[in-house]
Amino acid sequence: MKTYKSKISWGLLVVPMLLFLGIIVSMIVKGEEPSGILTTSGILLAVCLFILYLLMNTEYALDANTLYVKSGFVYRKHLDISRITSVKKTKSLFSAPAASLDRIQIAYDSFGILVVSPKDKENFVKDLLAINPDIKDHVNL
Repeated sequence: MKTYKSKISWGLLVVPMLLFLGIIVSMIVKGEEPSGILTTSGILLAVCLFILYLLMNTEYALDANTLYVKSGFVYRKHLDISRITSVKKTKSLFSAPAASLDRIQIAYDSFGILVVSPKDKENFVKDLLAINPDIKDHVNL
């Protein structure tokens, strides 16, 4: 089984961290109780650590005929590669098991779509094509 780690866009962690920092600074400026600031900080830190965990633990694995997608303990999907009809680049912002905005959209069956972001997109797609040569490749043009 060959495994591909997800490419990581650190902005997916930095943006929430800046937002959370703004909330904490706002609470301090307004003179909120220290216990409320500490509680809020703890909750927001936990959210940031969870986002980091998901970013670091998103991966895609290929075996003889199945694509396995995993994003931490939150998301798992198995897709028979023979069902894949096409792959293309996308910058979609929709929620997906992809830790980067440099993504690949995998179309399968009639209307199924799966968005992933392997670090090595070119070889990921080549490996899919080796298993299912009928996939229309719009990534490695």
